[in-house]
Amino acid sequence: MSRNNAIELEFDEETRNYYIVWEPIVIGLGKTRQEALEDLRQAAHSGLDTLIDLKLEDIGKGEK
Repeated sequence: MSRNNAIELEFDEETRNYYIVWEPIVIGLGKTRQEALEDLRQAAHSGLDTLIDLKLEDIGKGEK
């Protein structure tokens, strides 16, 4: 990792997988760079969906 907020594509020789590092968390994994980036996309979408669901739940509790 060389820069803050940089998405780094790395390759693990042992597992033969590419992985994504987005300082300092590994959040994407795949046999190819494309697969690793798709995994990152899915993780980001899932994380955003979870945050929105939690916010909607909080809003709903406040209206009761």
